[in-house]
Amino acid sequence: MDNFNRDEVKEEVLKVGKWARLFFMFVYAFVLNFALTISLAISFIQFLFFLFTSKINAALFDFNKHILTFFNDTLKFLLFETEDKPFPFNKSSDSSEDNAPEIVEAEAEVVEEEIVEAEIEVVEEEVVEAEVIPEDSVNEEEPATETDTSEKNTTS
Repeated sequence: MDNFNRDEVKEEVLKVGKWARLFFMFVYAFVLNFALTISLAISFIQFLFFLFTSKINAALFDFNKHILTFFNDTLKFLLFETEDKPFPFNKSSDSSEDNAPEIVEAEAEVVEEEIVEAEIEVVEEEVVEAEVIPEDSVNEEEPATETDTSEKNTTS
């Protein structure tokens, strides 16, 4: 007990910021409990979509992403991993990760288009090379036709 100064302890306990954090912790704990109930209801609705259509509902899927981000941010705040208050006081740090799958998908499409374009260019080059014949050589050496060869056989 000698290590604690009563005035310092009293000063720490009476800091308004600590009591404000406790207030926000209670509020966010209540909201987190409500969000869990909403999440369970959405999961049941999502199962119904999957049951009848064999596909998930895209709008509910996107909403679930936001709820998961809220859970993550709120638990970090409640467990003292961060001092940043979650939504609506602070934007999530995970919002840039939502677009990653779409970017990867777009890159795959571009690569396929480049391969197709390269194959078309190779085919066009072969056709152009096959068609280029000097005009002088065509006039000088006319290929023998079937009638020419048959005439030579009858005259001999």
